[in-house]
Amino acid sequence: MIETGRLGRWLQQVLVAANRRPPLDGLVGLERDQWQSLAAYRGLVHQAFRSEPLAPQVSSDYWQDGAFTNAKAQPAFFNPALRERENSSHHYGHDVQLKRHAGLPLIGPQLPWVLEHGLKVSRNASFESPKAWMRGYLCMGPLRARWLRERYRLPAVPIGPWILYARPVLEATAMDCLRLQLGPTLLVVLAHSWDRVERRMDLGACIATVAGVARRGGYRRVIWLRHWKDPELEGLPADWLVACNGHRSNPWFLDSLRTLIELSDGLASNAFGTHLGYGVALGRRLHWIPVAVEQDLVRLSPEKLTEEQEEWQERQRLSAELRERLDGGDGAAAVRELLDPYWGFDAIKDPAALARVLRGRRLADVR
Repeated sequence: MIETGRLGRWLQQVLVAANRRPPLDGLVGLERDQWQSLAAYRGLVHQAFRSEPLAPQVSSDYWQDGAFTNAKAQPAFFNPALRERENSSHHYGHDVQLKRHAGLPLIGPQLPWVLEHGLKVSRNASFESPKAWMRGYLCMGPLRARWLRERYRLPAVPIGPWILYARPVLEATAMDCLRLQLGPTLLVVLAHSWDRVERRMDLGACIATVAGVARRGGYRRVIWLRHWKDPELEGLPADWLVACNGHRSNPWFLDSLRTLIELSDGLASNAFGTHLGYGVALGRRLHWIPVAVEQDLVRLSPEKLTEEQEEWQERQRLSAELRERLDGGDGAAAVRELLDPYWGFDAIKDPAALARVLRGRRLADVR
């Protein structure tokens, strides 16, 4: 006998593929499940950031069929959410952040766009291929948008850093109180593995480097943000805080990340990833951690191997240029200039403009 939750997901997938909506009773049940999922994850996030003393570690379990389950045994890029046609558009809650900003129902009509859920800095790197139903792509920066238009001959709209559509988990008064308690704080975000790509580094060297950055930069506290798939950390100083934003299916993931960035005064990393531009977008000071990262690509197909190698080489080139600008004291403007083509800091949309984009209307007005 098929479980109700699995039957509902199968029904939705079949009907979406046929470009039809489920019967009303089925639709109500599916939407109820998705609302319950949003509330369940919200509870995890609230509990993590309301803990005293602060211990902002959101569980990496995912919500499915009315319960939380361990995510570590799931296949690559698994996400149980059913809010959008393209499953990856749910990653890190991108669909929820955009709909909330635009004043649209968080669960309702599905978007005619694929939401690119991360950063790509090389021309041939890819996320999802075009689908028959899609209007086009939404991405962060203008360079990526141009590459997508040239490659797929579809609209691609840059809408700026995803983090600017997120909101802190805590209200303003609670944020102010926490900042006062923490004092000057450094947020650490290192390179991490992702599904079929394994990344390794000298963790001891990273800890020692961060300690030096904190001492020289006048930071009183360090928050070490770990990826949900990272092994448990060992060797951190006792007064450093460990944070985790949970599984990629957490729809409030970006809210959690924005909270951590806004609680911090600086951000340190050895990875050219989304977090760098997020820190710049929110006015944080960047620090580069010069600890090399080894990347194991043996689990990738030959095609994806070549693509990832090109992407990695370009990230290494950009990392070197970023480090040079940071070391040379070129200032925040020079760093922002380097990152802007990829993050599109000035491409952010106001609620009315974003609502038009999400509905696929008046595209010429919002490019």
